[in-house]
Amino acid sequence: MIHENTYKVVEFNGAKGLVFIGDKILTLRRDDKVKNFPLCIDLPGGGREENESPFATFQREVKEEFGIDIKEDDIVLSSNHQSFTNPSKESYFIVAKPSDIDEKDILFGDEGIEWLLMKPEEFIHRTDGIEIQQTRVKKYLDEEMSSK
Repeated sequence: MIHENTYKVVEFNGAKGLVFIGDKILTLRRDDKVKNFPLCIDLPGGGREENESPFATFQREVKEEFGIDIKEDDIVLSSNHQSFTNPSKESYFIVAKPSDIDEKDILFGDEGIEWLLMKPEEFIHRTDGIEIQQTRVKKYLDEEMSSK
């Protein structure tokens, strides 16, 4: 379990990550009106609002995008890295494995044009994925495999 006070206190840009539903991850296809990566497969998350913590940012974004309530106990990983969109700040990669959510609980919001469930390995190899995210997901999977 990750507690709010364990997050490094930094100016951060946002939080994105994985939300597992069973052995698949929740993703969305961005629309063609966005500046970065139009029509690409994206992970849940987004930009920080006001003084949100990384967890609060991720929690809010997942709720807005998919209607799912992520709890702090669902978080199995939180790591910070240089932000892609603002290199002077950091962003967070968060992995959530909620045990009480399944596909029927998804209420797709108004960001993107469709949602998809897929195995993380599929996401890594998609030609319409976002490379920096694919790299983070691969690193997470590699670390998971090496810890078993």
